[in-house]
Amino acid sequence: MITVLGFAGTLLLLGPWVAVVVLSSAVPAMMAEVAVSRRRAAMVGRIGPAQRRELFFSSLLTNPDAAKEVRLFGVGRYLWRRMTTEIETINREHRRVDRRELAVQAALALLSAAVTGGLLLFAVRSAVRGELSVGDVVLVVAAVASVQTALAGLVTDTVSSYQALLLFRHYLIVVDAGPDLPLSPCPRPVPALRHGIELRDVWFRYADGQPWVLRGVNLLIPAGLTTAVVGLNGAGKSTLVKLLCRLYDPTRGAVLWDGVDVREFDPAQLRGRVRTVFQDALAYELTARENIAMGDLTALTDQARIEAAARTAGVHDVLNKLPRGYETLLTRIFFAESDQGDPETGMVLSGGQQQRLALARGLILGASDLLILDEPSSALDAEAEHDVHTRLRAARRGRTGVLISHRLGVVREADSIVVLADGVISERGSHDELIAEGGAYAALFELQAAGYRASTTEVLS
Repeated sequence: MITVLGFAGTLLLLGPWVAVVVLSSAVPAMMAEVAVSRRRAAMVGRIGPAQRRELFFSSLLTNPDAAKEVRLFGVGRYLWRRMTTEIETINREHRRVDRRELAVQAALALLSAAVTGGLLLFAVRSAVRGELSVGDVVLVVAAVASVQTALAGLVTDTVSSYQALLLFRHYLIVVDAGPDLPLSPCPRPVPALRHGIELRDVWFRYADGQPWVLRGVNLLIPAGLTTAVVGLNGAGKSTLVKLLCRLYDPTRGAVLWDGVDVREFDPAQLRGRVRTVFQDALAYELTARENIAMGDLTALTDQARIEAAARTAGVHDVLNKLPRGYETLLTRIFFAESDQGDPETGMVLSGGQQQRLALARGLILGASDLLILDEPSSALDAEAEHDVHTRLRAARRGRTGVLISHRLGVVREADSIVVLADGVISERGSHDELIAEGGAYAALFELQAAGYRASTTEVLS
């Protein structure tokens, strides 16, 4: 702006119309650049889905967890073609906008050349007539070039800011969306659980128009006891866990913590009272110590607590024998090809070891009151499963627990068992009571037990 004002004053000395012509030449440039910036911002919105799909296919081709199936089924080339198709779609959109921008820039360059050439011709003719000196001509050339350069910079910066503001709307949509759960204006402190958790006429579905996952569930989870939840796939067991963790709120009804609706608590404080081990065990690409401490970051520097949780989960010996013990990175993705054969750089645990690690993370209990175990032994063999559940029984003693498992031999020692079917509770009671009733639980238990009672001949046949 300083450059424009300074040289514009010089142009005014040569004639007001000279300054007007030079400054006016920036108006069509501004209009054209704004139009291009709108197209580019719109393009970013259009190619967003394609970019996410390209990223998805790229991650499949580079993810070690997917490598087994990609190699075994021979789908690598298919995924690569899908990825390159998305890349071509993205590039095609870029080219369309780039061509438009090229045409605009070419037109603006011609306009600039015409203005400069015209003023230079005017200055030369004036010098020939003796109206301007050679120094005046040089001054005109320098002034016109400097003003046009400065104006081009102003246009570019203004248009870049305009395009950034257009794209900033996407950011505002996210940050202005508000919390995913309603927050109480004056949240109550979460007390230690003394009586129990109650689901009172709980209905839930993930979106309007979708089928109900839970339909009028009434359930009391007594404090200090273990309640097992069983049922077929899709019965609503995992959804029940999400409601207990307050990852969602019921569509209808309420979840009560010692008689208080959990919506009156701060979700973060409530979740601090709950520890959950999910069936899809996750190993963070961090050290073994950090992996366990993710369950309670206050234990990050408390090696005794971390090792105690690892021992309870039966994974201490495995972690202690790693090249750097608990400080070993549980990944290989951060290292160069030259480090490939060096175990010191990192290790990858087996599926069963990862599940024990996830158990240790959930057992960094701290001030928690509720321990939820969602298929905590799905990746373990029979011996390891027996060992884990023996350890977990000790960990749950005197603590409120919710155990979800398809393996009914695991849940039979729970204080009470609830059977979910199609989003409703169809049966409840102890193992012996449910067996005596001869309902769905008894049928499922008999079906599983029959496989163990079958003779060798029957199994082989």
